[in-house]
Amino acid sequence: MKRPPKFHPRPGLLPHPHLRPLHAGFTLVELLLVTAVIAVLLGVGIGSFSGTIRGMSLTNGGNKITMVFEAARQRAMAGNVLTAAILLTNAGTEEDGRAWTVVEYPEGGPAWVQIRDWELLPTGISVDIGNGTGHSDSFVSLTKTFPFNGGSTSAPIQYRGKALAQGQYAARVFLPSGGVLNAGDAAQLQIVEGTMTGGKTQYSKPTGPDNYYRISLLTSTGRTKVERPSL
Repeated sequence: MKRPPKFHPRPGLLPHPHLRPLHAGFTLVELLLVTAVIAVLLGVGIGSFSGTIRGMSLTNGGNKITMVFEAARQRAMAGNVLTAAILLTNAGTEEDGRAWTVVEYPEGGPAWVQIRDWELLPTGISVDIGNGTGHSDSFVSLTKTFPFNGGSTSAPIQYRGKALAQGQYAARVFLPSGGVLNAGDAAQLQIVEGTMTGGKTQYSKPTGPDNYYRISLLTSTGRTKVERPSL
């Protein structure tokens, strides 16, 4: 019987000796490399997301302060009364550096009246008054003694039912014209990542703030000017 001819595949059809078979898996080195790359990408992504959240908190807090200033200004002009934006600074509470309110002095008095609930900046965000002696912002350091603490023509400002003493808060008074009392004094503050303890700012980073929201109160008009760093 005649045998069938042997099949000789063309050279181009032969499998390359270095090609992996289709059923082969990844090597341990390849798996470790892929895992390392994924870990790096996740770390970068989480760090970027965390920074975005902190930036949003600063923006939220700064916007809240500018709204408090504008509310005090608008009320002063609309009601033809004195108003004041008040910041809790050294009352021994966890809200020091974060709590804001507005009070007014109605025509004929006889006392200041709180017209806005206390509002808090986001947790971890605080007004920056420096961590050394003295204050780093003029809103706090140039606050004038004003009759918010009792007397014949005033009533004490209270926080959680407790009267605040001079030095436990900072305030600037708005006039019916819309401007700010003591217009010759600067009124600037900035908020940062940190907390206020014992009348000092404790920054979240040991090197101090590299991100902030700075607000300048234009005392002649009562309007605000905002400054943010480019990160």
